[in-house]
Amino acid sequence: MEAQRSKLTERRTEPRHSFVRPVQIYVAQNPPFSAFSKDMSKQGIGVVADHEMAVGTMAVISIHSTTHYPVHVNCELRWSEKFGPGWFLTRWKFISIVATPRP
Repeated sequence: MEAQRSKLTERRTEPRHSFVRPVQIYVAQNPPFSAFSKDMSKQGIGVVADHEMAVGTMAVISIHSTTHYPVHVNCELRWSEKFGPGWFLTRWKFISIVATPRP
């Protein structure tokens, strides 16, 4: 039933590809927290996190690379849904690449 519900509410315009990597999320001046990416498209990234955040939150997401240095991306939280006790499935829109997570 859950799989059928997600098919009926699907609004994506770009194909997503499975992409599981550790990420660090930097929101304002708060300490960064760890999470895991779930999938990625040209426009954004899906992340499973144990932090609830408001839609519209701006953050830098540092994405672990298995072949090089982490990639740091300015992102906007566009969607969030409870994903289990204490877990949230979030969708982030890519805004721009940054050199480091914080100035």
